[in-house]
Amino acid sequence: MNDSQKEKRCTTKILIIILIIITLASIGVSIWVLFFREKPTILAPDYAPHEIETNAIPIEDDDTSKMDSPSGGGAVSLTYSKEVTIDLSDKKAALMFANPSKSTQDIVLQLVIKDTVVIQSGRLTPRNQVTRLDLLEDTENLLVEGGYEGKFVVLYYNQQSGEKAMVNTEIPVSVNVTA
Repeated sequence: MNDSQKEKRCTTKILIIILIIITLASIGVSIWVLFFREKPTILAPDYAPHEIETNAIPIEDDDTSKMDSPSGGGAVSLTYSKEVTIDLSDKKAALMFANPSKSTQDIVLQLVIKDTVVIQSGRLTPRNQVTRLDLLEDTENLLVEGGYEGKFVVLYYNQQSGEKAMVNTEIPVSVNVTA
C-alpha cells in the first residue's frame, strides 16, 4: 500500500466518524424535542375572544365617563391586587382584577409563572372585574404548594374591531399555591 492509499483510508475513516457523530447528535436533539422540552406558552390571540369572561362581575358604583384617547388609539385604567392565591384542589385562582368603565379597550388577562401561562381569561369589557378564574387544563400538574413570583400579562383589544393593540402590560405579582 502506498502513501496515497493510506491517506485516502484515513480521510474516509475520519469522514465516517464525523457522520456518525452528526447522526447521534441529531437523534439526541430529536429525543429532547419530543420528550423533554417544556410545553410552549399560550400565545396571545390577534383578535379578542368572542366569549365574554363568564366569571366577570360588574363593578359597583363605577364612574361611567371614558378617558380621552387619541384617534385610532385607546386608553385604559386598571385596578388590581398584586397577590394571587391558587387552590390546586378546585383548580381555581383567587385574584382581583378590574377593567373600570373609564377604559376604552377590552382586555384579556393572563397569569404567567416561570414563562408558562397558567390562567387566561375570556374578554373582560370595561366596567367588569374578576375575582376567580380557572386554571388552564393540566397546569395544576406544573405547580406544587408554595410561593411563586409571577406576572399578570394584560392584552388589550379594540372594542369595535376586536383587533389586538400593539402594547401589553406586565405586572409582577406574588402567587401563593395551596393544595
